[in-house]
Amino acid sequence: MKLFPDSVVINGELVLKNQTAGTPGYLYNPGNGQTQFRQLGASVQFTVGSSGFPQAGDSIFQHNSLRQYFIKVLRNGLLQYRDTANGVKIDEAAGKITFYPALEQNEQIFIEAISGISFSMTEGPGGPGGPGTAEPQEFQLVAGARDNGNSTFTLRWASNAKTLYIAPRIAGLGSSTLAGHGLSSPNRLEDKITGWLGNNTSTPSWRNLAVTGYSSGNILPSSEGGITGRNVETALAGNPDFIFVSLPSNDPSAGYTVNQSIVNLKKIDTFFSTRGIPVFFQTTQPRTSYNASQQLMLKQLGDSIRRIWPDRYVEAFNDVVDPNAANPAVILPQYDQGDGIHLTAAGNQFIADHLFDRWLNFFQPVKDIKKYIVDSSATGTSWALFTEETDQNVVKKQYARPRPGKIYFRVRAEYRNGTLSPYSNIALLDTENSSEDPGVDDFDHRFLIDLGGDGALTLNAAGNPDGWPSVSPDYEGKYWNNWAGNGTASGFVNGSAIGALKTSANEPSPVSIRLIGTPQGSFVAPPPTEAINYNGFTTQVGDYPKEAVYDNMFIHSGVNPDGITLRIKGLHQDNTYFIKLWGARRDAGTTQRTMQAKLGTQDWSESKSFDGRYSLSDTAEYERAIVFKNVFGVDSLDINIRVGGTSTFAHLGVLDIGVMGTIPPFPHLVLRDTSTLLSTVSLTTTPVNGAVIDTYQWMQVSGPNTTTIANGTSTTANISGLTNGTFVFRVIGRNNTTGDSMIATSIVKVFPDNNNKKTLRAYFSKTASTPVPGWFNVFGNVTNEHIVKTDPETGWTVDNVGGSNTLWSPLAGANANNTDGAVTGDNSGVVPDIVSKAFWFNYSLRSGDDNLLLKGLNPSKTYNLSFYSSHKTAGISTPRYGSWKVNGGTEQLLNALGNTANMVTLTNVSPDANGVIKIQMYAPTNSGSYGGYSIMNALILQEN
Repeated sequence: MKLFPDSVVINGELVLKNQTAGTPGYLYNPGNGQTQFRQLGASVQFTVGSSGFPQAGDSIFQHNSLRQYFIKVLRNGLLQYRDTANGVKIDEAAGKITFYPALEQNEQIFIEAISGISFSMTEGPGGPGGPGTAEPQEFQLVAGARDNGNSTFTLRWASNAKTLYIAPRIAGLGSSTLAGHGLSSPNRLEDKITGWLGNNTSTPSWRNLAVTGYSSGNILPSSEGGITGRNVETALAGNPDFIFVSLPSNDPSAGYTVNQSIVNLKKIDTFFSTRGIPVFFQTTQPRTSYNASQQLMLKQLGDSIRRIWPDRYVEAFNDVVDPNAANPAVILPQYDQGDGIHLTAAGNQFIADHLFDRWLNFFQPVKDIKKYIVDSSATGTSWALFTEETDQNVVKKQYARPRPGKIYFRVRAEYRNGTLSPYSNIALLDTENSSEDPGVDDFDHRFLIDLGGDGALTLNAAGNPDGWPSVSPDYEGKYWNNWAGNGTASGFVNGSAIGALKTSANEPSPVSIRLIGTPQGSFVAPPPTEAINYNGFTTQVGDYPKEAVYDNMFIHSGVNPDGITLRIKGLHQDNTYFIKLWGARRDAGTTQRTMQAKLGTQDWSESKSFDGRYSLSDTAEYERAIVFKNVFGVDSLDINIRVGGTSTFAHLGVLDIGVMGTIPPFPHLVLRDTSTLLSTVSLTTTPVNGAVIDTYQWMQVSGPNTTTIANGTSTTANISGLTNGTFVFRVIGRNNTTGDSMIATSIVKVFPDNNNKKTLRAYFSKTASTPVPGWFNVFGNVTNEHIVKTDPETGWTVDNVGGSNTLWSPLAGANANNTDGAVTGDNSGVVPDIVSKAFWFNYSLRSGDDNLLLKGLNPSKTYNLSFYSSHKTAGISTPRYGSWKVNGGTEQLLNALGNTANMVTLTNVSPDANGVIKIQMYAPTNSGSYGGYSIMNALILQEN
């Protein structure tokens, strides 16, 4: 018996303290030989529809008895995690719970208000024992630091309910029991773990590194003989919150003594505990196939695990051992798979139940903490205050690294009663890795996703089609994945997805992205297409083309303050990922457009942010973005995104994922993009990597006109009727035995035939138009705007000579139009419909100086120059013509009304000594006959 000023300790098992005298509570034995004092909280249970409780259709329940407690909610027996789509939102301070979706009649609701771990009333920090004595480890402050590789680090010093319930990250190390030997889903131990996590936690991450036949030496650090890729270092790379080690019976056959096994397990425990990560050790299991001596070693090793880690062992022996057998470690027949080694599903269920009980006992809310005091040191001996954290349930946080060298940390708690806990262990943050992050040209693979409108089915606020899909490949040869949400007027809504992403080198992959949540929120004046904005930049930013940065997915705070989730699947655990989120919104106002983002495994306190608002005169910044570096050890990943700061909106235009590693083989259909100068093309798909396909179905997804597909049910489709433009074709392959389907798409770009001559095909519009193969878009509202565009293919430049009103006369403030050109509807005109539908014009001015220059030409060459003018006839009662003079020559006229078939062509035009062809584009001299406009939709300049 130990006597202290405020307590009596009997055999280290029962602690009675005066501080608990006025506190309602009870004594609780967690099964590790110790009895703890637990505070009582409150609980509420009701059936929806009962008098005095929420009715069907209600979503809010609030009660004073729940205030200031950690609240757990069970709905029809299932724990509800914090999620505004399918879960609950909890305001602990107010005792308020919001249910998502709304409650339904006769649902059973159980609410528990948990007081949590009160360190000041336990044998833990602040109690008489102090660290290193008899206190349960769940009451200790155990510090660990981890470098994040991006000039930040994560410090953790305890575990609590948040650690378990909110995006827990767990890694499993071990052998055949955890690897699932002899069993299939859903009977393996791993299946039971993932099932429990899925039902009881929010967005868990489980990584199973177990391998059949492994012993304790196999999972040690690589420097001590552990196997890279399946050992403690591999588990650590996934930034886990806790570790489960399952090594039931292989050590005796691997030649380890009991003492050697314990030494190995202690090394594993030290490896993680110095980083603040708790390890749960499974005891040994009985093994009938061993001799009596080996079975005795199993029993002794199991007893040692229970004694050394009384708070963290997971029972796996006592439930399944035969107590009547002559030898000490024989499996009960009903739990033996038949080989005398492995347990049945029922046997594994005992292990799973003990593991879940241990987790629930260990990860509890923390109470009575006023603040955590974090000290740092350069030497480990002289300390200074680093920071203070006043949220008692923040026990892991990301900080900016103050210097690259070694830094030591220690943590202690100040309680609300004014007392202080002992310091934690000293955690070492090692020297920062000075190696530079890979640049975009250093990645082994790269995924580029352009979020925004598709220019066809997505609409802007005026109800007109809008959006610029990125040209794929772009001018630098990079392939893009264009994502417009659902691809219809619904835009970015909950459940939108894009799959089978191609790398920037046009390699197929299993990577997919799904949108969870509604970005638009309660925006009260939605445009026709939801959550898409068209006010980005119209020039290239870094290696992002103008199409990628013009439009974006916007997020509105609204009724969804925690934003949305991008769930990325199809990743590979051995790869390292660098994920960049870039967005921009050009805005004449001053309101922030701040985006916050975090990985699903992080708290919002660890989030990153950037302001995507630019003024109309600003230059876009390629590096103004959120970047998650060195993401490793995941096969799927959630990125949580929300509006930050005082903003109402945030914008995401580009998702850029760099990969260090390989794209693993996976069954799929190969179908390559192609280009042609012809009106026909043959497309062939090939099943690879074991894909089994019995039947095929080809279809046209999009294009400027409708083509004819022959052999549409075979591996090769023959397509005819192509015209100048971009087509998308899809093939669906089906395995008739399994019913599985695979989809592949091909982008076919049909270029005009220039007869191998250097040719500029320029088309004009008010705002940037949809790209057309072989054509160069020159856009802008000409009035008072100096527009200079250089074609990257020819190097020739179109210049409107400063945009002065003395050279360009507008009508209603505009000299350009996007929609009033005449089109054929089937792309059969002399120019494509996209080219024909938009134009520049000069209104009422009949003469003047040169106002359109073609520059960068070869003075020693001659050129053929063609002009095209087109205006729709609907509602027009006066003439519409194109009118030009080239190099001061004769006025050229072209009737634009309803024109889809005619052009004006001048041959052997010579540039001046500076390589410039000069054009005067004014209303016709005889405006009475030819109208008061000069219209130009396109020009074609070809070098002889």
